[in-house]
Amino acid sequence: MIVFEAFIIIFLLVLIFWLGSHLYSTIFYVPYVNASNQAIRDALKLGELEKDQLFLDLGSGRGDALIIANKEFFAKAIGYEISPLPYLLSKIKVFLSGDRSIDILRKDFQRAKNEIKKADLIYLYLFEKVLEKNERFLFDNLSAKGKIVTLAFKFPNRKPIKIKATKNLGVETKIYLYQK
Repeated sequence: MIVFEAFIIIFLLVLIFWLGSHLYSTIFYVPYVNASNQAIRDALKLGELEKDQLFLDLGSGRGDALIIANKEFFAKAIGYEISPLPYLLSKIKVFLSGDRSIDILRKDFQRAKNEIKKADLIYLYLFEKVLEKNERFLFDNLSAKGKIVTLAFKFPNRKPIKIKATKNLGVETKIYLYQK
């Protein structure tokens, strides 16, 4: 009986953490939504990510884009994730991938000014409202060589230099590539 009660308490604590994390991100930032690995690969190919380049994922979720950028494109990968549960999941996932060179920071990416200035490619899978809110900050800090690739949503005040169709989680969508 004690084992069952302990299990129920642990289950409830995990459930509360999970719900709290989702509510926190939904109310203060954006809800976590994952992307398919193929859509991520298509985005990184469109951005022409190369070996040893600096790749940033702003709103890195479970860390899938970071792992793909590092393992398949051999890029230096840094992720910013503010929501507690996706941050924790991404740390576990990166640890299990065996790669210790991927950095994931639990911070608002508004604090990534220095990394944005150095980035070769920035990956964003964020709602259009969030892109619009951060558009000026991102492009003001993007270097002349830096590129931004967005999945499914586009910046409302910028014209992409390239657009590519892809399939994300079974749905046809687009990837948008931007430069300063």
